[in-house]
Amino acid sequence: YVPLDDRRTADANESPPALVVVMGPSGVGKSTLIRTLVKYYTNHNLTTITGPITVVTGKNKRITLLECPNDTSSMLDCAKIADLVLLCVDAKFGFEMETFEFLNVLQ
Repeated sequence: YVPLDDRRTADANESPPALVVVMGPSGVGKSTLIRTLVKYYTNHNLTTITGPITVVTGKNKRITLLECPNDTSSMLDCAKIADLVLLCVDAKFGFEMETFEFLNVLQ
């Protein structure tokens, strides 16, 4: 079998997926937000979120969703690689110290 078009050159021109980091304290809905975005784009239900999830959002567009843990070293790693950060905050409780630390790291 010989393919008609060479897919190796097409993959070289394709851009990597945008990395969207979802950050916030525990219990504010980070996992629910990721599950909702996956359901919106793929019509599949996720039961558990383990690791980064890549979703095709358009013909030539992909995004990778990543839930950021609440420890400082993980926040630093996520801040280095993130293209977009979705910051989830509990309106009843307000901002926590980890949220302000993450905002300072992003500056």
